[in-house]
Amino acid sequence: MTKLGNQHRLDHLFFSGLAVLISAAGLSGVWFTYFGPIIGKTYPPAGMPLHLHGWSFFLWLVLFPLQAILIGRRRQALHRKLGKVSVLLVLIMTLTGLLVVSARAAEAARNGEPLVWLLYAPIILANLVLFVAFYAASIRMALTNRWQAHKRLMIVASGIGVGAGVSRWVMVISGFHPLSIPIGILSCSIFLIIGVAYDAITRRSVHPVYWVGLATFILVLVPLIPQVSQGNVDWVNQWLAPLGEQLRFLYDPQPTVEF
Repeated sequence: MTKLGNQHRLDHLFFSGLAVLISAAGLSGVWFTYFGPIIGKTYPPAGMPLHLHGWSFFLWLVLFPLQAILIGRRRQALHRKLGKVSVLLVLIMTLTGLLVVSARAAEAARNGEPLVWLLYAPIILANLVLFVAFYAASIRMALTNRWQAHKRLMIVASGIGVGAGVSRWVMVISGFHPLSIPIGILSCSIFLIIGVAYDAITRRSVHPVYWVGLATFILVLVPLIPQVSQGNVDWVNQWLAPLGEQLRFLYDPQPTVEF
């Protein structure tokens, strides 16, 4: 086997394995607070937007590692077809996510609780926006046949995107510590660091998209932690809560559903 063939096989194993790891991390967290209670019939009443968000997120996390495996096996045609499904799922995730977060921020501003949404709606929203931005950039790279950037941008996007799921996992094991959400979201930077290490070891250079991704954790997400800057959190909530009030006719969350 040629050196190029060996590199392709190694890349396939690495990116497929990392995709499985990222998806497993996200799904395990959502299981504790969403899917498990639904199966056990203990999940409280919730509106359709929340369920659409949860199930589209679940399907995307299933599709993500499958796509990595398909491209490694040179099933490009099927990969492209499923890529269109992926775009649809991200669109649903984004619209329902914005609706749920803004509605929760509005509820918290109106009632003074749940406190978790008063404090962390901005960082949850920023996490969603960054996921969409890096995902869109990844699709752009695929459309222009820039495959090395495409697959790394997918790692960045998914690594950011599973922050919501991982934060739920952290909440459970920490006994719902107040810092569970930012710790869970920021800990997902480890997936990008793994990508950096792989590039450094196998190519002796690191693709710049990883540095951009890591920079967003520091420059965008960290300033939205209330323990870092309550002012930034309040500024985002000033327009996020009114948006939720305007969209209340689409989703008026049940007070019993906190997260």
